[in-house]
Amino acid sequence: MLCIPILAAPPSLSAAADKSDGCDGAMPLGVVNLNPFHLVYGPPASHGACILASGSSELIASFHIASHMTAERSGSERMLTDGETYRQALAVRQGFGTGWEGLLEISVVSHVPGVFDRFIENWHSFFGLPQGGRDIAPHDRLRFLYVKDGAARVDLDDRVSSIGDITLGLGYALNERFLANDGLALRGAIGIPTGDDSVLTGSGGLSASIWAETSGRLPGSGESRAWLYGATLGALLADPPDALDGIGGRFVAFGRLGLTWRPWDWLALTTQVDLNSTPYGESSLAPLAGPAIMLGFGGRLRLASGTELEIAIAEDDGWRRSVADFAAHVAIRWRH
Repeated sequence: MLCIPILAAPPSLSAAADKSDGCDGAMPLGVVNLNPFHLVYGPPASHGACILASGSSELIASFHIASHMTAERSGSERMLTDGETYRQALAVRQGFGTGWEGLLEISVVSHVPGVFDRFIENWHSFFGLPQGGRDIAPHDRLRFLYVKDGAARVDLDDRVSSIGDITLGLGYALNERFLANDGLALRGAIGIPTGDDSVLTGSGGLSASIWAETSGRLPGSGESRAWLYGATLGALLADPPDALDGIGGRFVAFGRLGLTWRPWDWLALTTQVDLNSTPYGESSLAPLAGPAIMLGFGGRLRLASGTELEIAIAEDDGWRRSVADFAAHVAIRWRH
């Protein structure tokens, strides 16, 4: 896996973790699939198996950037996804009652020309990854195109920026020791269509999702919490954007599986696989018809008590290309 190089840390960082809310589970990476055709459905990010204690809160400021380069043709369908997508989000989690947690997230989504094309070509070349047509495509271009039966359903070539869909969520701790691990959190969320589906910054309709999260020590690790797993499984219901009606369905199943190594209590390194079924079952194009598989690598660094920095990168699986070709994620979390 790719690691964040950290050679040393100030003594203050080696202090014991702030466990005022009793949460010591593996936290999943907050990476998001910014492929514009999948972003409009938006399976929710995970927040871990631990529900915040009553009166505790967390503020999360995150920035995501993704670069796209996919060109496909099959039968009467044709698509081109070339450019970059930025997503800036601010989320608040609040614990209340007995085992309950609320969530509010707002975001801004932008589609822009690909200013990082050369850097990503060099990245792929250095790691021996396929270029996917980047080395022959024009640089610094924005073009999101989907054509079916000779008609352009989506044709975006001007930069856009707008508010994304607002998310309202609830979480509940089913019990404290589910199967002797860190517990089981049941979560649900509603997506409010404040984004613009005509330019792929929102869904264009209400969405609802429900999922379960758990984490714990790896089997055979005894009492050590140096190695942890995290798992998520859920489903989402949403109406397809008007432009993609006819190929877009209403159901998406999604899941995540992560492995976390904590060499010190102030540092956690995670490798994670995010997977979701396609909502485009009527399409014959591989980036739409197949499942979306996203590979994430990154970690968290405790900067101070209650403050963490999260950095991660994500890649597609090199097969279906349903995920952004390259993505980076940065977040700051403040908990009290």
